[in-house]
Amino acid sequence: MNRLLILICLSLMLIACHHDVVSSAHQDLSEQGWAMTDTVRLLLDVTDTTQAYDIALMLRHTEQYNYQNLWFFIQCGDSLSPIQSDTVMACLADDRGQWLGTRAGRYYSGYVIMERELVFPEAGAYTFSIVHGMRDSLIHGIADVGLELRKHDYGKE
Repeated sequence: MNRLLILICLSLMLIACHHDVVSSAHQDLSEQGWAMTDTVRLLLDVTDTTQAYDIALMLRHTEQYNYQNLWFFIQCGDSLSPIQSDTVMACLADDRGQWLGTRAGRYYSGYVIMERELVFPEAGAYTFSIVHGMRDSLIHGIADVGLELRKHDYGKE
């Protein structure tokens, strides 16, 4: 019973902290590594076609990741999406090799706003496909990848 109460309280705190997130999805990746041929498929639900949105690429990694940045190739398979394909770079460490983002245990978390002020023409579920664009065919240390659809806040630009 105590665990359930703690879980409910934590969930409510997280919802309160992310009130501008309207849809999110993530996928855990294998501890064996993320192969260039492994496609992450994520669905984001759009309900309001009058709202402008930002899309954030979410990432968690460990110190096993060997590079300062990570390149992604992202495609939306829905013909009505304002994004057909995009290349995104996430900076994971500074020039001195210090990890960026927030740390929780052995994981570092961060995000990149990959698109701003998008207005979707129709409500519905939009499917995004993500592959890494690094030269190594198998990369280690990436724990999970996700997307968040956030209401665009014109006051935070």
